[in-house]
Amino acid sequence: MEFPRCDLYPAEAGFYCQCIGCPVISNVQPGCVLTEKETGIYEFIGPTPHGGVKAILVFTNDEGEIVPKPDAKHVEIRELSAKGETVQVMFGVADPQGFYE
Repeated sequence: MEFPRCDLYPAEAGFYCQCIGCPVISNVQPGCVLTEKETGIYEFIGPTPHGGVKAILVFTNDEGEIVPKPDAKHVEIRELSAKGETVQVMFGVADPQGFYE
């Protein structure tokens, strides 16, 4: 499944791969599908691969501290239902080439 609405770069295979490695700063660049909620925490609103209605992406360094996306080594992605319940949690390595589970 590819990321559905990015206007900035062609979608790669894998729903989150495109956003994890993207150099665009959300909230600044029109067309970005992520909204930065606070430093290192981003939100995607829309259908997710596991049936959620939104996803929260949290970027961390090797020490587990939340950091801005360009400084991150790891990412946790939580897909949430309309009721706010977690439907899927994924952990991966944040890399300029994308997302690796």
